[in-house]
Amino acid sequence: PHPLNRSRRWPLAADSSSPRMASSLGPPEDILLYYSGASELDPPRPYKMSRMTYQDAGNGVFLITLNDPKRLNCMSLNLAQEMTLIIEHVRRDDRCNVVVWTGSGRAFCAGGNFSDPSSTVPEEVYEGYVQAGKAMALPDISLAGATRAMIKLPKISIAAVNGITVGGGVNLAFVWQDFAYVGEDVTFRYPFGELGLTPELGSSVLLSKIVGLPRAKQLMQLGTEFTAQRAYELGLCTEVVPMSEVLPKALAAAQKLSSSPQLAMRESKRMINKDIVESIDRITEDEYFTIRKAIASPETQKAMAALMKKTSKGKSKL
Repeated sequence: PHPLNRSRRWPLAADSSSPRMASSLGPPEDILLYYSGASELDPPRPYKMSRMTYQDAGNGVFLITLNDPKRLNCMSLNLAQEMTLIIEHVRRDDRCNVVVWTGSGRAFCAGGNFSDPSSTVPEEVYEGYVQAGKAMALPDISLAGATRAMIKLPKISIAAVNGITVGGGVNLAFVWQDFAYVGEDVTFRYPFGELGLTPELGSSVLLSKIVGLPRAKQLMQLGTEFTAQRAYELGLCTEVVPMSEVLPKALAAAQKLSSSPQLAMRESKRMINKDIVESIDRITEDEYFTIRKAIASPETQKAMAALMKKTSKGKSKL
């Protein structure tokens, strides 16, 4: 049995009269750390996340919730580092067949936050993941390390997109996932063009593979806002559902996938994603260095300074 297994279960926060809500969630669990400094930890060490939660939804399904609702679950340094840790935890957690991602509060993920350099992840732990090839050296503005880990993850991953989704959050919802269930009222936007930023989280190549080159440029460079229905028409998501049904739908799909033979499920994913997996290191290396160059440019610094002034409370628009 997994060392962090829990027996108590919590009901899902939704209409309990719905038959879809018959499933329940375990309490938030600590994840396990596997690296520190130059060493692999044996045994691994528990870690309580401060910006995310990890819960057992039963039958091999686990729920990851971005949990910084006051800042719209923005991609702060802390949350980005915890993403690296939790992806490795999911990969190694033998209880987990399928993982579902969602956001707490009214947002899924409002994109990058460049104003908060604090993190509860110990420096030696993150450095251990870098040395083990599981993360990229800071500053990893494009989340190259986490993107590589997600694209190479053999297990099925699903997004339950429940609210505000901007910039890198759009990539988390669509580019990183095998399936995405989106609330009908959710809108999406990439503000990279006006801010002088370049693609990240694998989107420089993977977005165009999904929607085609002209549409990828329209979304990324013009920053055109688009609806959930448009996301479906572009092939970005699996299904658009009523807002109250987003998480239940995603968990129901996860339960179905988890109940299927896992060897075939993972081999199918491997074959379908073969070209992407083989190229993701090159893609993310380009993104890793290019966004650094962009941020150092005077035009981008001016645009980012205006954003920082506008969002002085730490909320993100990336």
